Amino acid sequence: MSTTGSPDASTSPAGGPSSGEDPRGVPRGPRRGGNVQSMVLSMAVILALVAVVIWLVPRPNAIEQPAVDVVNAAQGAAGDLSFAPAVPAGPAGWTPTSANVNRSTDDVITWHVGYRTDEGEYLALEVARDTTPGWLKAQTQSGAAQGTRAVRGQDWNAYLQEDRRRYSLVRTQDGVSVLVTGEGGYDVLAELATATLDGWDAAGTPWGAKA
Repeated sequence: MSTTGSPDASTSPAGGPSSGEDPRGVPRGPRRGGNVQSMVLSMAVILALVAVVIWLVPRPNAIEQPAVDVVNAAQGAAGDLSFAPAVPAGPAGWTPTSANVNRSTDDVITWHVGYRTDEGEYLALEVARDTTPGWLKAQTQSGAAQGTRAVRGQDWNAYLQEDRRRYSLVRTQDGVSVLVTGEGGYDVLAELATATLDGWDAAGTPWGAKA
């Protein structure tokens, strides 16, 4: 008596789908896991290239501000002031960042010139007539008196706002006050004060006298 054996489980029945086809006879697509892996690798390569480009492109350390034309600003401000607006003569390497007339504390009309030194310190020149104690307090940021410092053989009153390390030098003559203030200490302020006086002398307007 012959016995018919059961079909081998590894053998597809005649007419049945092969291992590369789904039950409808359509070839199976590539595995989804392979697609995801390829996508991840592609993204990694792209991100690596972007990182290299960012690393190679030079970036400025700070935004550079164009220098202000102090001479032109002073010419425009002359009619608004009762003294000649100062145009400091130097110092070399310093960049003027602002120059304007403003109404300061106690309505004192003030000529202002701001500078950034070659060491990156910020300084300001403030010139005004008939100043008040409130104006002085505001310009020195409530600095405490520190005696005097000599600038071109003249005594200037010194102030220090210790918390902010804000130094100031001020002198009043013929009703006009010249105040220099900012970072860096009294020596660098003395440079700005000297440059201010030299600028007035060069223009023939000593201590802001109207020409």
